[in-house]
Amino acid sequence: MSTSMKIALPIVVVLTLISFYVFQTLSGAGAFTALPENIDANCTVIEAVPGPEDILVDRERGIAYVSAYDRRKVAAGGPGTDAIRGGIYGIDLNKPRAEWALWNVTPQAPLDFRPHGIGLYVGPTGRRTLIAASHPSDGRQVIEVFDVLADGMLAHRTSIEDPLITSPNDLVPVSHDAFYVGNDYGTSGALVRQLETFMAWDAADLIYWDGEKASVAADGLTMTNGVNVSGDGETLYVAETLDRTLRIYDRTIETGALALSEIVDLGTGVDNIDVRADGALLIGAHIRILDFLEHAGDQNIFAPSQVLLVVPGAEGQGGAAGTIYLNEGQELSASSVAASYKDTMLVGAVFDPRVLACDMPQALPQ
Repeated sequence: MSTSMKIALPIVVVLTLISFYVFQTLSGAGAFTALPENIDANCTVIEAVPGPEDILVDRERGIAYVSAYDRRKVAAGGPGTDAIRGGIYGIDLNKPRAEWALWNVTPQAPLDFRPHGIGLYVGPTGRRTLIAASHPSDGRQVIEVFDVLADGMLAHRTSIEDPLITSPNDLVPVSHDAFYVGNDYGTSGALVRQLETFMAWDAADLIYWDGEKASVAADGLTMTNGVNVSGDGETLYVAETLDRTLRIYDRTIETGALALSEIVDLGTGVDNIDVRADGALLIGAHIRILDFLEHAGDQNIFAPSQVLLVVPGAEGQGGAAGTIYLNEGQELSASSVAASYKDTMLVGAVFDPRVLACDMPQALPQ
């Protein structure tokens, strides 16, 4: 072999590997995904503050809670950015749909409150605890804990910080004091986070707070996002956005320990998870992550919105999944959550100042 060939061959191999990896990355981000036809769900618009990223429903009381802050404005920076505050908002679902509107249920929250994922626990006596991951302007990562009052308002109880809670996205309480929270990144550095995203590193994890201390419940995850638990508390669901998968864990209630049961490839950038009353899952999703990133930087660029219905199989085996809502982004861009209430689902988004109230199919389309 000539000297030039000896030099050229490794270069060709490296370039080929890089090209293959870039193709895999772009493919995983939906760059080559052909968007199917829109799937309508008879939606009406509820005007909201920017960024209603997570929604949960207290089905017994008929109140939806919406977590929101203006992420795009915060990311843009500039004078006054540090003063931007978010909130949690209620929607009275007992009223006719035409009268649904948001009201602030956290006027007494910390002044630097910027809520991300939220979760609700209802105890056997009816006592209610709502928790929220918050990203204050000073860079701290905090879990804010609230008592839910009889009128639906939230009274701040305590704030939790821990070295293991580094980048909290979504979370779910399993008692009034214990919860699971997903770190969507394995580092706090902006540059390394970009590499994590591009390389789809398995650097994220899931943390369990037992009421007194934190521990790693699961690691090796790729952008941990939605976290939720089954009605009986024995199954935990975790969405991995970049891997486009749903992880299902068997959970030991007494200790909080998890054992991986199944990894389900859903083929889209899964986000927040809602567990319906019948045990089926609603998942907000980003079918084209690159479109989402463009939309994050420019509100005039649409990003598709998608809602999945996942119906687990009997005794944890098998099951079925499909899309029950899909829009190119004109109706709502970058959907992140769908929360169920009777025959309705509320769909929220990462940036748009609106929530959709849509008819919810009870079963997958045939």
